[in-house]
Amino acid sequence: MTSKKQSAPRKRAKTAQAVYPTSAVAVAARNLLNMAVVMATCATILLTLMIVKRF
Repeated sequence: MTSKKQSAPRKRAKTAQAVYPTSAVAVAARNLLNMAVVMATCATILLTLMIVKRF
């Protein structure tokens, strides 16, 4: 007698999580703020070095 093979249960496809626009806007705003802070810091250091170089 042959025994029937039981098929493995089907795996459900994972649904992709939706990207919410509010989170994308929050990330973009945070990145913009970080860029502004870095640019201000670099500008301050450069100005300080230029002033020190004159004396």
